[in-house]
Amino acid sequence: MSALAIGWSEGLAEREQRVEVVRDAWISAYTHIFTPAEINGIFDGGLTGEGSWVPSRLAPAGTLAARREGRIVGVADLGLLRNGDGELAALYVRPEHQGQGVGTALWERSIAELRARGCQRMEVWTLARAEARHFYEARGAVAVGEGAFVVAGHHEPAVGYVLDVSAARGAGRGPSTPAR
Repeated sequence: MSALAIGWSEGLAEREQRVEVVRDAWISAYTHIFTPAEINGIFDGGLTGEGSWVPSRLAPAGTLAARREGRIVGVADLGLLRNGDGELAALYVRPEHQGQGVGTALWERSIAELRARGCQRMEVWTLARAEARHFYEARGAVAVGEGAFVVAGHHEPAVGYVLDVSAARGAGRGPSTPAR
């Protein structure tokens, strides 16, 4: 297996690869939750999805990409919240690269980046029926809220987690500046 590199995504030049990673991960992780029409609609632009927690977002803080042999195999979208906390707004890994440390490497780098921006806590939301809950809980995130993710009238329960990033161990490599 080739080495894994975590760095900032190169904006528009890598957009197609990032979308492909997220689409593949959605198809793998959410087919028991959303219909194929809902999933395809999200990615084809015919439908939108909105989380009840989104209004607490202040600004995006960049997208990290995990690369193997120059190909994006995972992404982590970071954001800043109105209360001064950070957010892991999305964490997706290609299904064939799951279980190989890609998600953990993105998680750790996300913590380092948010900590460097002065955030004391990191918030992350996931669908209540998603396996991702186990990933977040295994890394010390604590469930603190409930919400919903809505796609075309389908209200799917969601769970909000918080991690104290000032105390989080294994924050990975140091912070850097995202590409714009």
